[in-house]
Amino acid sequence: MLAFENAWEEKGLYIQTELEEQVQVTADPELLSLVWNNLFSNGVKFTEPGGTLSVTLETQEDLAVIRVADTGCGISPEVGKHVFEKFYQGDTSHATQGNGLGLALVKRVMDIVGGDISVESQVGVGSVFTVKLRRGPDGKVETVGP
Repeated sequence: MLAFENAWEEKGLYIQTELEEQVQVTADPELLSLVWNNLFSNGVKFTEPGGTLSVTLETQEDLAVIRVADTGCGISPEVGKHVFEKFYQGDTSHATQGNGLGLALVKRVMDIVGGDISVESQVGVGSVFTVKLRRGPDGKVETVGP
C-alpha cells in the first residue's frame, strides 16, 4: 500500500488497516504483488477525495481472507458480472488510467495460486474485493505458482 501513499494523500483518503497477527503466507511474492497493486490502485483511483480505503487480513478456518474495501463509486450488478473479464471497463470515465486488464490478471493469478477472488459492490457506496487463500496444516497459506 505504501507505494500508493502519494496518490492517497493527494486525494485526502483515510486509510484503515486491520491485520490479524501471526498469519504467514507462503506464495510467489511477484504474483501476489500484482494482485495487491491492482486492488490498491483501483481503490485509490475509484474513491472520491475524502473517502476511505481499508485492508483487512483474517483467518477463517483453513483460509486466509484479505479484503480491500473502498467508499468509491461502486459497481452495478451488471458490471460486477464482467469485472474480471479482459478489456472490460465498467467505468469509462477512468479509461485513460488503465486498459481493462488489471482485474482479469488478478483473477488469473488467483487461478494459478489456487485462490479465489470475489467482489461485493453497491453503486454510490463502494466495493469490497475479497481474496481467499487456502491455509496449510501448519497454518501457512499454501499456494502453487511458478
